[in-house]
Amino acid sequence: MSLLSTLKISISKAGSTKLFLSLLFIIAIVLNLTQVLDTSSKQHIDKAFNRALITFGIAKTLNGVISVAQGTEIAIQPAGIGINLTPGQILDPVNDLVERFSWIMLASTTSLGIQKVFLTMSVWPTFSYFLVALLALGLLLIFTKTRKYFHLRIFILRISLLFIVVRFVVPFSGLANEFVYQVFLEKEYVISTKTLETTAQEIGQLNDIDQYSQLENKKNSRKKSSFWQSAKDLYNSTAEMLDINKRIEKYKQAATETTRHIVNLIVVFLFQTIIIPLGFIFLIYAIFKYIVRLNFNT
Repeated sequence: MSLLSTLKISISKAGSTKLFLSLLFIIAIVLNLTQVLDTSSKQHIDKAFNRALITFGIAKTLNGVISVAQGTEIAIQPAGIGINLTPGQILDPVNDLVERFSWIMLASTTSLGIQKVFLTMSVWPTFSYFLVALLALGLLLIFTKTRKYFHLRIFILRISLLFIVVRFVVPFSGLANEFVYQVFLEKEYVISTKTLETTAQEIGQLNDIDQYSQLENKKNSRKKSSFWQSAKDLYNSTAEMLDINKRIEKYKQAATETTRHIVNLIVVFLFQTIIIPLGFIFLIYAIFKYIVRLNFNT
């Protein structure tokens, strides 16, 4: 390859670099001034924050009704023998999972709250005006051919690129987060939250039945015993035993459903608050490293 051909390729690459950087700076200035990207991202982050708050509330409600179920005793007297049963104890492993899930949801809500704060900081008027001035200066320096103050020129261009990354990482992350949620995660979130709400209501109804049974047993224990009363108590005890077996099956079903849907929600919010933001930041960092290695000596 001749020296002339090599020079032409070098000039072509330099022109492409100038064009790319100038378009990048102009788009960044427009987005920074109009704040269209920030408004849309804020709406999506607010929606995610509200979803996290709702899910955190469901987790605490579920934790409460399960704790009540675990502590509720059912007293029965088959054949005159007193027995205290706590069928709600079958939910003990699930309650441990629910408590951990509560902590995960608290962390997710906090993470989204931090994103909201960073987004508010990024649209701070003083920072916005400073960024516009810096990018305008960088845009001017892109087409400056003088080698005077060469190192200062390179420094300003790289700082400008760094500030573009800092300025727009949260808005772009919020938009990417919402896109992934709507395409891949929304169905799982809706189904799982509705199921957990229904499960919490069902367990709460079982708790009400158990508490009513306790009151009835206390009333019956105060009555004087007779042949007919003993027969009635035996019949009631047998019916209660059958009812407790059904109740245990319901608790088992609730435990299975709760575990499955809690895991689904953990996956949803880990994606939204940890995996996607970190992955997006890593991608932006990789792009930034590539950009700063571009040849500014044009």
